[in-house]
Amino acid sequence: MTTITISRSVHAPPERAYQAWVDPDRLAAWWWPHLPDTTYECDARPGGTYRIDSPTAGIGVEGTFREVEPPRRLLYTWLWSGEGEEDVPDDLVEVTFQPDGTGTLVTVRHTSVEDITKGGAQQGWGEVMDRLAAIE
Repeated sequence: MTTITISRSVHAPPERAYQAWVDPDRLAAWWWPHLPDTTYECDARPGGTYRIDSPTAGIGVEGTFREVEPPRRLLYTWLWSGEGEEDVPDDLVEVTFQPDGTGTLVTVRHTSVEDITKGGAQQGWGEVMDRLAAIE
């Protein structure tokens, strides 16, 4: 099992940073804005689901929220679309939102049974978090 952890300071209070993560319209502004056909669905409640999908790029991710503590913490499963086989375990992603001066320190911890330290997960999360950090 491996975990990668990435943090960024966001120039927004925790409530706004949290909403940027769970509101589909706000999520679209920073997650994959360079993939214009991307669709965003998010039902941020325990047992609710999310899906981010870019048909043109051939990528997507989906999962289920396990814990939702607005505006402090999210815990959800992570499964790349197309990997929905019964024997593929879901990864877990925890996102925390901590007050940091006038902004928020957002931390992502992605845990997988796979060795995600050698793939593109670190780079992918870094790019996504950099775009989040640029929101106001």
